Amino acid sequence: MARQYYYFIAGLPTISMDDSKLAITPETFRQDALGQLSEEDYKLLKLLHLPDEISNLLLRLYKNSDKQPNPEGLNSPEYWEEYLDFLRHKADNHSLDTPQEYAYLPTFIAELILAAFTEEELPPSSALEHQLLSHFFDFVCTHPNKFIVQWFELQRNIKNILSAINGRHHELDFAPYLIGEDETVTNLKKSHAADFSLGKDHPFFDQIMRIWEQNNILYRERGYDLLRNKWIDQQNFFEYFNIDRILGYYSKLRIIHRWLIADAELGKEVFHDTLNKLENSFEFPDDFNIRIKQK
Repeated sequence: MARQYYYFIAGLPTISMDDSKLAITPETFRQDALGQLSEEDYKLLKLLHLPDEISNLLLRLYKNSDKQPNPEGLNSPEYWEEYLDFLRHKADNHSLDTPQEYAYLPTFIAELILAAFTEEELPPSSALEHQLLSHFFDFVCTHPNKFIVQWFELQRNIKNILSAINGRHHELDFAPYLIGEDETVTNLKKSHAADFSLGKDHPFFDQIMRIWEQNNILYRERGYDLLRNKWIDQQNFFEYFNIDRILGYYSKLRIIHRWLIADAELGKEVFHDTLNKLENSFEFPDDFNIRIKQK
């Protein structure tokens, strides 16, 4: 039976995309969670950051000085430099044991980086990033935690649909950038229909397309985050004091915090305008409506 965190969850402040400031930051939340959650449940919080960590790892691997580290990553540039040094040594001595500080990283990361080191030269950064993300989504789709599985399925769907829409709009071959081999990806690759033969049969395509059609790119990004927030509320409606409630809360907290630190006033203005345009048009399919019946 899943562990219940009554005291921790009951003490969390209410948060909303409409907030102009937060009573708790993601960093403070993690510090509090470290003392409240079991070791295994705390690892799930760190897992939510792994795509951001992958981008920072690649930044150190390719020495790209033009890019800033992803602020959503939990580890320092030095952490990744030392990790890459370890992998370079491991490439010459496969018997080396993985140091404890890297033990939480899924094995596919080391395997793909080591494979890249065996080549005469490193593959293009975009190619290795696609490999790492593809393996990451394969990894999380079989995870025992329900929220982790479905949250990253949502993220993958949004990423793939936007790649297809933008690729078609700019007349670019987007198929190599799609992640996974499910029915949605098959339709995105092969269909010539305006809606990629998805339309109302897909739980999110219409919403994503409606957001993308806005002219203002900032409004689009806000709309995607509103979609994510609404999904979390729907997903966790009957989850009260377990780890899924905490993971959902933390995911919303990260989204809100990103907007506040980017530009508080602009974020608030965009929010109200976007919400007015979208709140009445967002109709989730029956499968994603608030579940009246008990599971």
